[in-house]
Amino acid sequence: MDPYIRDALLLLSLFFFFFLSAAAVVVADEEEARALLEFKKGISSDPSGRVFGSWNQPRAGSAVCGSWYGVACDAGGGVVAVDLALLGLVGDLKFSTLAPLARLQNLSLAGNALTGRLVPGLGGVSSLRRLDLSANQFYGPIPARITELWGLTYLNLSWNNLSQGFPAGIRNLQQLRVLDLRSNGLWGDIGTLLSELRNIDYVDLSSNDFTGNLLVDAENLTGLGNTVKYLNLSNNKLTGGFFSDDAMPVFKNLESLDVCNNQLSGELPSFDSVFSLRVFRAVANKLYGSIPGALLASTLHLSELDLSGNGFTGKYAMICCNY
Repeated sequence: MDPYIRDALLLLSLFFFFFLSAAAVVVADEEEARALLEFKKGISSDPSGRVFGSWNQPRAGSAVCGSWYGVACDAGGGVVAVDLALLGLVGDLKFSTLAPLARLQNLSLAGNALTGRLVPGLGGVSSLRRLDLSANQFYGPIPARITELWGLTYLNLSWNNLSQGFPAGIRNLQQLRVLDLRSNGLWGDIGTLLSELRNIDYVDLSSNDFTGNLLVDAENLTGLGNTVKYLNLSNNKLTGGFFSDDAMPVFKNLESLDVCNNQLSGELPSFDSVFSLRVFRAVANKLYGSIPGALLASTLHLSELDLSGNGFTGKYAMICCNY
C-alpha cells in the first residue's frame, strides 16, 4: 500500500475514534442529565435556590459538570458525586431515577427534610462508595439489595423513620468502615447483626428497637472485633447477658463502648485485655456484682466510665458510678 494512503487511512481512523469517543461522552452526559432532572422533580422546596437555580435543561454543548450545584464529575464527564447536604430541601424522592448514574460514588442528602422509600434499585448503583441519607424523613424497610453495594465504605441512614430489620447479607460489604443507623425504628437480634459485620471501624445502632443479648460466641465476633473502635448499642431493647470473658479479648482496638439504657443483666466480664478502651458507658441496665478491677486500673487509661443506675456492689461501686 502506498505510504501516503496508509497514513491518510490512519489519520481518518483516529479522527473517527476521537469523534465517536466524544459522542459517547455527550450521550452519557445527556442521559445522566435527564436522570438528575427526573430526580429533581421529587424536590418540592429549595429554600437556598441552589438546586432549582442551577439544575436546568442543559443547552447544546453545555455540560452538567461544574455548573450544577453539588454535582461532581470524573475526567470523562461521568457524574461521580451528588452532594446536596444541609440545603433544607423538602420533597418525596424517587431513588430509582438515579439508576443511569453508572459511575456515581458519593450520594449525600444529609440534613434536609426529604422523604420517600429506599427502593431496591438503589442497590443497583454498584459504583457507590459513600451513601449519606441521615437526618431526613425516609421511611420503610432498608432494601435487601443494599447489601449488593460491595464497594460501599460509608453508610449513614441515621435520624430517619426506617423500620423492620437490617437485611441479611451485610457480611458482603467487606469494604464498609462506617455504619450509622441510630435513631430509627429498626429491629432484629443484635447478636446476629454483630456477627455479620466485618472490617468495620465505627458502628452506631443506638436508639432503635434491637433485641437479644450480647452473649455471642467469640468466634462469631472476630470479624467485628479485629477492627471496631466505636460501638454504640445504647437505647435499644437488649436483655440478658453482657459479652463473655472469652469474647472481650476479641476487641483488639475498641476505644468506645456504649450500652446505656437497655435491660442487660448479670455480671461484667474481665476487661484485662481491652487495653485500647477509653470510654465505657453502661448506665441504666440491670447489671450487678462487683466492678471488674481492670476498669479502675491505670493500665486502661479510661477518660470516661459511667456505670450508674445498675445494681453493683462492693468496695468501688459508688466510686465507679461517679468516676
